[in-house]
Amino acid sequence: MTDHLIAPHGGVLVDGLAGEDRIAELRELSRDWPSWDLTPRQLCDLELLLNGGFSPLAGFLRRRDYERVLSEMRLCDGTLWPIPVTLDVPQSVAEAAAKTGFLALRDPEGVMLAALHVEEGSRLRGGDRLTFVGRADLVGIYRLPAASYRPRGSTSPSSIPSGTPSSKR
Repeated sequence: MTDHLIAPHGGVLVDGLAGEDRIAELRELSRDWPSWDLTPRQLCDLELLLNGGFSPLAGFLRRRDYERVLSEMRLCDGTLWPIPVTLDVPQSVAEAAAKTGFLALRDPEGVMLAALHVEEGSRLRGGDRLTFVGRADLVGIYRLPAASYRPRGSTSPSSIPSGTPSSKR
């Protein structure tokens, strides 16, 4: 049924959503992690990373990809990519995440939406913010609602649209 669809950009459709067992495990583990309440822009980036909208990206850009995107609008593998998708956080959050190796990403109400395994952090711009540019395990535990940068109403899994990126094609 999907044989008539064109291939996703970069040839890979990314599905960043965790299964039920992994969600329970991440919730338990994240109690000891630092967390970051995402800004509206960061929520949009996270949604597109997790739902495959930013395929072939499976997470925030690594430094080499970031620099190549800025200079050539391409990823290191040559794939056309004009958007520098990064996660800016204050230095204090970056330092705490570097110690644990993980960062819980939350919505403005404090609901954990995703877990980020921190591979790499770099100061990409001036100021007191550090930008995570490591992909590693960015795993979504809730599907963010489409066309909205912020969950509204109940945040129980049953109220959040379901389905994988491939099921929406």
